[in-house]
Amino acid sequence: MNKKLITSVSLSSLISIILLTHGILNLDTSKIPHLLFWIFLGSLFESLPIQYARDRAVSVTFAIILASQLSHGTHFTTIVAAFSAILVFIKKEDGTYKHLFNMPIHFNLINLTNYTVSMFLAGSIFDILERAWSASLAIQPAIVLVPVYILLVFIFNSVIMSFFATIMYGSPFLRTWLNGTLWALPNFIAIAPIGFFIYKLYQLPSGIFYVMMLLGPLLLARYSFKLYLDSREQYYKIIQTLTAAIEAKDEYTEGHARRVEHYVEQIAQRLKFSPGRTESLKVAALLHDIGKIGIDDAILRKPGRLTDEEWEKIKQHPRIGIKILEEVNVPAEVKNAILHHHERYDGGGYPDNLSGDQVSIDAYILAVIDAYDAMTSDRPYRKAMSKQKAMDIIREERGRQFHPQIADILLSILEQEEDEEEVQNKILTS
Repeated sequence: MNKKLITSVSLSSLISIILLTHGILNLDTSKIPHLLFWIFLGSLFESLPIQYARDRAVSVTFAIILASQLSHGTHFTTIVAAFSAILVFIKKEDGTYKHLFNMPIHFNLINLTNYTVSMFLAGSIFDILERAWSASLAIQPAIVLVPVYILLVFIFNSVIMSFFATIMYGSPFLRTWLNGTLWALPNFIAIAPIGFFIYKLYQLPSGIFYVMMLLGPLLLARYSFKLYLDSREQYYKIIQTLTAAIEAKDEYTEGHARRVEHYVEQIAQRLKFSPGRTESLKVAALLHDIGKIGIDDAILRKPGRLTDEEWEKIKQHPRIGIKILEEVNVPAEVKNAILHHHERYDGGGYPDNLSGDQVSIDAYILAVIDAYDAMTSDRPYRKAMSKQKAMDIIREERGRQFHPQIADILLSILEQEEDEEEVQNKILTS
């Protein structure tokens, strides 16, 4: 760890311990059984996250936090959140478990800080607003203030995590916050009604019993959702296996589809595509060259210039790809992007010589990324170009070969990569 991270983790951990101590000293001892109950619920659901993307997971923990806040207040909830963060027992893909005693200590302390400080600050503001509301109006403020609490928890939670990510990885804070945490807000909003329902159940006579009964349906819903995600993951792995088979025909294109997929996802984020459309575009990225299975290896690996006849055969690979996918349950937009990923914006591409709005944005996205990766990779007939030269060509061909908006977005992503690499190099050499 660098000195800045050590200092930040140490100071934030000290603040967390002070807040926890304050909460424990203000705790009514008669509430200890209830505290243990809520810590059990928080730790249980924090230990059962659902990973739905490479770096994204959701859990129902916030529902427990919200119900605890509405039932017992800020000091109580701060303790629940702190222990929920550290008393986790998460099963990893390899069958081993991740827990307090085998995780890096700075990760545990960052999680502790995040949960403790976020819930204390959000809860304190919630309490102030609730008192002000109760003094001026006779109606219950909880329903109106719950959305405020959701927003406060998200803001404090995301800001703290972005702060530590910025220190650890050297990325700009605002970019980290927008790209790395903003996706979580809809999850907070979606989970909040469950928390409010748990709170209402808990208020009933024998409320703990009713909340425990609710655990069964919640865990079953989680299991069903996990099965659905696992089936999608399996489908995705089959596509990746097929991609590997395509690339095995040509050693020079190894990893090409994965790199195209990587940039596809980033452009989709910049264009604010829906998750469904983004996933379809990633599938198209992985399968865009599937038609090369039907092209003679001697042509694909030819070190010299292709003859006109050989070039005509190469130009058939998009149609061959669509023919291969005819009997496969692949969305129409995926097939369309695969078929037209070699069309040019000015109409000089193939296989249909389409131009402008005749070609889908998805196909244009594949086209510019495919070209960039081809230029910066070794080929049988030439060595890889430099990243800068490839970027210069994209600038020159903007509005001719490439869709201008998509070209601009890819160039901004590549420039951002260069900036981040420069920052990382400075960190490593400092």
